[in-house]
Amino acid sequence: MNALQTIKRKSEVMAQREIPKELKEKQDSSSNTVAKTIQEIPFDQEEDSDYKVRIDQLRDELLSELTPIETDVLSVAREILKLKKYPAEITLDRVELMSPMVDKIYSKAIARFENQKGYKKDSIFSAIQSLESKKWIITDQRTTKADILKNPIKKEIISFIQKYPGIHARDEKIEEILHITRNPFIKHMATLEAFGLIRSSKIGSTLNYFPADLPDVFDDLAVLFQNDIVTEIVRSFIEKHMTLMELAEKIGVYHRAIQYHIKTLIEHNVLMEIDASDADLKGEKPDSRRKYYQINTGLLERYNRLFKIPPFVEYLT
Repeated sequence: MNALQTIKRKSEVMAQREIPKELKEKQDSSSNTVAKTIQEIPFDQEEDSDYKVRIDQLRDELLSELTPIETDVLSVAREILKLKKYPAEITLDRVELMSPMVDKIYSKAIARFENQKGYKKDSIFSAIQSLESKKWIITDQRTTKADILKNPIKKEIISFIQKYPGIHARDEKIEEILHITRNPFIKHMATLEAFGLIRSSKIGSTLNYFPADLPDVFDDLAVLFQNDIVTEIVRSFIEKHMTLMELAEKIGVYHRAIQYHIKTLIEHNVLMEIDASDADLKGEKPDSRRKYYQINTGLLERYNRLFKIPPFVEYLT
């Protein structure tokens, strides 16, 4: 196996992290069916309003998937959930074990729809169970997923998470863009996660937030690339081979910091160290005393299929 084949083989091994098959099929499909998740709807990174439009589309699509009886029972649930007379507890393993809140929803739905629409009692109870399993109604919340997706503040925050996946509660952008402090942000996140609209993942010492429908295959890289120094190192290596001192001078950080970040990039399979004889130096004479690195372009291309920022594919072309 010659040097070029060796490099190619290493790159293939490094790029093993694949986007889940079901998402890849969605991306490759030419179907004209309406998208059912935020992630599937094309978006312009610069237009915040586009994100909110996608959330409205998501709400309409999710509502359209409910059966007629689920839609009717949900309308009753929205009324009852607002009443502080009943604890916001959803218990419905069996009819005889219903919590007071569920019992009120059940009773009112029977009174309203049993004669009017011919819904049977067991069908109404099953509809309540279905709404709970789909997280339209949940314990400790006096609202529904439909109301959450209609709430201006919640829509703003969901849009924010969609635009900045992997963000954590101490990020300055939260106050700069959302104009709320850390504690209110965390409370909103807890509500959105409870309804299955966002997800969280602890990476290192921080709890990071992502759109619920975004696969977790690249969560660690999304957080890693929030560091501007790391991104600039990757971009610099894409442009040409550089020594650590050259990188430190270009980026404006200490040599040791560059070493630390390169080690991290190697651990995450973004970079790999190669022999001087294997490096594509574009006419330069190889120096056996220095280290050379190769970018895992396949991994970055896969990353950019899910995460638009940083736009590494633009640097690679």
